[in-house]
Amino acid sequence: MNPIVGKVFLVLCGSLLVAGAPNTCGKLNLKTDPFTCCTIPKLLDVTIVSSCFEKFPIDKDAAGKGASSMPKTECMSECILNSTGIYNRRGDVDEKKLNSVFTDSLPANSPWLNVVRKAIKECTAKANKKDKEFQKDVADQKKTTPKGTQVCNPEASFLVDCIHTTVFSDCPTNLRSTSTECNAIWNFLKNCPFSALRQ
Repeated sequence: MNPIVGKVFLVLCGSLLVAGAPNTCGKLNLKTDPFTCCTIPKLLDVTIVSSCFEKFPIDKDAAGKGASSMPKTECMSECILNSTGIYNRRGDVDEKKLNSVFTDSLPANSPWLNVVRKAIKECTAKANKKDKEFQKDVADQKKTTPKGTQVCNPEASFLVDCIHTTVFSDCPTNLRSTSTECNAIWNFLKNCPFSALRQ
């Protein structure tokens, strides 16, 4: 994986909220990067991701200054959704385009095809349920953000994060590493969201 893209997705996937995680989802003492346990396919165009990363670099240092413990990725993710046409002119998700963008790079016989389609379906449903929350967040940002500062929809990073982490969590058994540390991760993910790995 391209180093920039890899870094981007580690931050993106680590930024999902742990809300709703069971109490047993304490921090795992990991020496292994979870993404070495399953190499998920590139689901987005590397050129687009790199371009959006350059336009909206993720400032890890700023994370500690805000309310969130993770860097904000909304604008970079929104850039990706705009650049791929997933967001239409009105800023709504084009579900047909979302499916094609995330699956077009996969061969017809890929074991990932059903995994990715399932992730898209689940994450779109979750995003639809959170729509009012996303709208409120955008409205709140507009009230508190200085004039001239871009406000971006958290729905974008939610979708990108959710699809990638769901795909990782549903990694086909025959493509998983079975090292001791990776086995601990797969067992952990049976009950806990991927985001809990990054607490």
